[in-house]
Amino acid sequence: MNIFAIVIICCIVAFAALGAGIGVIKGFTNVKSWGVELILIGLIGIPVAKLITKKLSGVLPAILTIGITVLLVVLFMALFILLRKLLKRAIEKRKELWSYKHYDEQTDEEEKILTAAATDNKKEYKKLTKHRLKSKGGVFTVLDRTFGGITLAIKGAVLTAIFAAAILTVLNLTRLTTENGVMYGAMGSMYATGAWKFFSDYIFDFLAIGIIMLCVRSGYSSGVSSAVWTLVVILLVVGAAVVSWQMAFKVDEFGTVAEGLAAKLEKPLGSISSVLSKLNITTLKMAKIILAAIIFLLILVFVILIAIFVPKLIDRAREGTVFSIIDGVLGAIFMTITILALLLAVGAVANSMHDLAFMNVFNEYFDKSGIATYFYDRNLFNAMGILKLPISSWVNAG
Repeated sequence: MNIFAIVIICCIVAFAALGAGIGVIKGFTNVKSWGVELILIGLIGIPVAKLITKKLSGVLPAILTIGITVLLVVLFMALFILLRKLLKRAIEKRKELWSYKHYDEQTDEEEKILTAAATDNKKEYKKLTKHRLKSKGGVFTVLDRTFGGITLAIKGAVLTAIFAAAILTVLNLTRLTTENGVMYGAMGSMYATGAWKFFSDYIFDFLAIGIIMLCVRSGYSSGVSSAVWTLVVILLVVGAAVVSWQMAFKVDEFGTVAEGLAAKLEKPLGSISSVLSKLNITTLKMAKIILAAIIFLLILVFVILIAIFVPKLIDRAREGTVFSIIDGVLGAIFMTITILALLLAVGAVANSMHDLAFMNVFNEYFDKSGIATYFYDRNLFNAMGILKLPISSWVNAG
């Protein structure tokens, strides 16, 4: 086996073991489960996508595959959130029951602790507080620790595998590890193994799933209000620039100020007057530009103040459960649609170069792809006649 493959496997095992240890300590209710979700979505989504591809044609397979993938992401995220809440509630209920059953023992223990504190018996106080009775969640605590260990073990393995796959894929795409590449002797054999050939077919599928998961999570946590407000701030900045320009160049009162400023700039700008004349910039126009910049900066101060304080009001509004849920759902929808559209647009342009020789290695990653294929070689936008650029024919014609 290639030494690099051995190192990767050892790293995956090490981080999985580390994750298992941390997960057992923290418990399932206190850890993130996206690693498990990613694997489960891939194991279900990719075969379903391939089945859809075999049965249907046209743009429908792409729409169904992307839609089902988003649906699976939402379902598994909601399922694991629900599982954590149910398990946490079960643990709390069991601890509450335990406390009632051991009420007398706890009361006696508290009296002893208070007595030790009152008599300033530090040794006894330390002993009693160190070994005091703690409420137990019973079997639910065991499940919490077990699931936590499994969840973080998978997460550690997935994180390491993603990092390794990213490096290996980049090296492969740069041709450093292909025949005649400078790293072929050291790593070339690893790319010929059955394991790499199998996993490489689905690297971009899991990447697409991961991006969708990130969009849903980030969009829900930030909410549509934050996204809309960001857009509003951008429009305010652009609007400030337009207003400043109009005021400096179109309003007569500001024109008078600009003329006075131009008179003062005649001497300082004399040394670069030849350069300004080539650019068709007169001293008066330069004065108006400076005036517009000053007005813009003054307006920008108010925009910045608004940009700082309005998000605090939005956060206050998100404290309400109903508003928070609606805002989060709309935010998840908005961000997911936006990022998917961007990925499809980039994929459509990239697919326009599909037949060029330098794309051959990249194309191989999508030969058996189930989900990512609809972002690239079976791009949905291209199938709809959008962004279908004849780049390959342009290059070949040249």
